[in-house]
Amino acid sequence: MTRQASAGEYLQGFKSIPNTVFITGGGSGIGRYLAGIFLQANVNVIIFDKELTLELIPYLENYKVSDRQILAAYSLDVRCSVNTEQVITQACQERSAPDLMINCAGILRTAPFKELSAETFQQVIEVNLLGSRNVAAAVLPYLNPGAHLVLFASLAGIVGTYTQAAYAASKFGVVGLAEVLRLELKQEAIDVSVVCPGEIQTPMLDEERRNGSLITEELNAVAGVLNLEQAAQQILQGIGRRQYMITPGLRAKLIRGFARKASTLFRWLSDQKLKRELSLKR
Repeated sequence: MTRQASAGEYLQGFKSIPNTVFITGGGSGIGRYLAGIFLQANVNVIIFDKELTLELIPYLENYKVSDRQILAAYSLDVRCSVNTEQVITQACQERSAPDLMINCAGILRTAPFKELSAETFQQVIEVNLLGSRNVAAAVLPYLNPGAHLVLFASLAGIVGTYTQAAYAASKFGVVGLAEVLRLELKQEAIDVSVVCPGEIQTPMLDEERRNGSLITEELNAVAGVLNLEQAAQQILQGIGRRQYMITPGLRAKLIRGFARKASTLFRWLSDQKLKRELSLKR
């Protein structure tokens, strides 16, 4: 069993440790994992999530290293621009403005496009893409020069894959949004990063494995699956360096680079693998 890294090791690439971090989607998965790391580094952590469980705050309290640390949670539906603006404004006024804003809120719904309802497609776009827009728009008035905005996209925002029409469309949109914000916010000395991981072992992925397509699983396996510790280490390394596009995992990095530089060839390789997988299912 490998030794889990300490908070100091996770954040060793940071030139300065943030004072306050806001994390949407912090109630579970990678968001909650990152919250625990920052708390161990004596950072104030404010969590936003649509579904806040009763055990979340007591669980995260165990990671605090000082009684003076702030740990709070706000119920937030990122799909609603009004609610997002109100809640983030409330948090900034009651606590303090964040040095680092990480938008992890997201959902994954998969099905062949012909079986994907308009309602499901819209739900994924609203949470992943419009949610990213709403969070960015709500927090930007409170970000000071030197602050950092991090949006979570996906490798699916670079390379579309089988049964992920809604998810890929939403994440391609997040990458485009981040690219524009990166340019526009330079004049305000605010950095922007977009995280484009392959699959991470989270409850969202567990749900996909139970109900999703085996073909999708086989195609995505090319990039590999990272556990939370592996993903968090590399994501935080990129955030600490103020890197624009962050992709944890060597294979995922290679696919991202390959897809962006040689999209035609990559699509051909994907087609060949899909053909093989389909033939095996017959």
